[in-house]
Amino acid sequence: MRAFYRSAFASAIAVAALCACAKVSTSGGASSANTWTQPGVLRFAENQDPKTLVPELGSSSVTGDLSMFIFSYAVRYNDKGQPVPDALSEVPTVANGDVSKDGRTLRYKLRHNIKWQDGVPLTCKDLRFTWQVIMNPHNNVNTTDGFKDIKSIDCSDPYVAVIHMKKLYAPFLEQLWGVNGNAPILPEHILAKVNDAKGSFNTSSFNSMPIGSGPFKVVEWERGSKIRLEANPDFYLGKPKLNEVVFRMMPDENTLITQLQTHEIDMVARGTAISWPRYKALAADPKNNLTAIRVNSYIYSHIDFNLRHPIVSDRQVRLALAYATNRPEILDKIGHNSGVLAETDQSPVLSWAYTNDIQHHPYDPAKAKAILSADGWKVGPDGVRVKNGQRLEFNLSTQTESTYGKAIQTLLQREWRDVGVQVDVKNAPTSEFFDNSPSTGILQGGHYDAAIFAWVAAADPDDSPLYTTKNFAPGGQNNLFWSNPKVDAAAADALQTIDTNRRKADYKIIQQQMAIDVPTIILYFWKDIYVYNSDLKGFTPSPVISAFWDPWEYSI
Repeated sequence: MRAFYRSAFASAIAVAALCACAKVSTSGGASSANTWTQPGVLRFAENQDPKTLVPELGSSSVTGDLSMFIFSYAVRYNDKGQPVPDALSEVPTVANGDVSKDGRTLRYKLRHNIKWQDGVPLTCKDLRFTWQVIMNPHNNVNTTDGFKDIKSIDCSDPYVAVIHMKKLYAPFLEQLWGVNGNAPILPEHILAKVNDAKGSFNTSSFNSMPIGSGPFKVVEWERGSKIRLEANPDFYLGKPKLNEVVFRMMPDENTLITQLQTHEIDMVARGTAISWPRYKALAADPKNNLTAIRVNSYIYSHIDFNLRHPIVSDRQVRLALAYATNRPEILDKIGHNSGVLAETDQSPVLSWAYTNDIQHHPYDPAKAKAILSADGWKVGPDGVRVKNGQRLEFNLSTQTESTYGKAIQTLLQREWRDVGVQVDVKNAPTSEFFDNSPSTGILQGGHYDAAIFAWVAAADPDDSPLYTTKNFAPGGQNNLFWSNPKVDAAAADALQTIDTNRRKADYKIIQQQMAIDVPTIILYFWKDIYVYNSDLKGFTPSPVISAFWDPWEYSI
């Protein structure tokens, strides 16, 4: 799963993100702590191993989750999906004068009591420096979206960043120094020397032992095993309630579940839907004293096609594959209904921009066969179709650690073979799969034919970093290499207005074009799974990007 951060002009548009938390069971209580609980220490795990702890360089969701403990963002999004100030003293709006009426001047007023974990104050210069890091073409950042629309930043007042935009950029709030932009604030006094023309930032030791300004400090990273964080006593809201956070990376979900059951960890974060029955059963057993919840989210699973590949560049092949994909079966048998079926990049449950007025591709193997036959693909002696001497065969990739992704691969191999398509499994470790390097990154380098993964998105419907021509990987996140002039025009228009109806019309065009071109097959939007020790208090997950929006409030 990869972290992509969509955006919201929340200062002028009301964006409501529903957090549907379905609690399965709860046992225990503050008055009767579990014997295995380590007071003041939260031990949580995910089935990914991060390559870096700096979100500007790392696009895996675990990097984003850990950043919520380590760094400060301009704003965060609470359990209702609403923006709340983090490094800022208040959310900038037109009403409070921090956003000009034309949207081209923004005032980001910083808190006066935020310090880097080495004691240096966090100021406007750090915001300006973070922008410079992101715009340095030698740095392997995820995206420059939004930041490339900044003309200049005035730091005359060290605690007020006056941001002059080249043009109105509607999703500024989530994107600029935001979780959507993979962009926590970075320290100029530490990193200025590595923001150079040699790309030194990409290999800086800071990436594995960062000094942030968030509620917890990184004190240890045992590669492949654990990352240990300690409470920051100088955090601007006061010392967190937890003393220590231990993150464990466990690529094998069976190990995750075992350690949850044996109480070696307190929480499984982002558990896979394929394991929901097991998590539900664990939480239902009173002796385990566990709580299991599913949270509606903006995470969506999909199958991406590399449109530079000679076979899947054929739109008729992609269209046939869409009809050959039994999405309800995937959600039922693999996802255990921990999600909401969708055919576009907008959530049918959460997004105000969602439209059902698109070309639909219901499961229809007969239609898939007819499309392929009409496209010149004839069934060969072994059942695999052939055209001009070329077999209809390509690779299908996912993360080596992803039980969920591999289960979908197995199902798709059967479904697609039934219509004459041979797909071969070619997987890679998470760190390589999501690597931003064009030479070694599977997605960003375009070293794949088709790939299964999920985007961790945000509340605003802007997906231009993923689907517009100007955002081709590796400089952007369009690793499909999909180019559609109608999509480009609609996405650009939607970013230059705060008129919700106009934006909604633009996003309708994008969803319709996506259904016509089929550069990706959207499967469903997740209900994100968290299973945790009933002694953990204060965990109120956000549906936007990362659940861990307020870790300073957690206690155990």
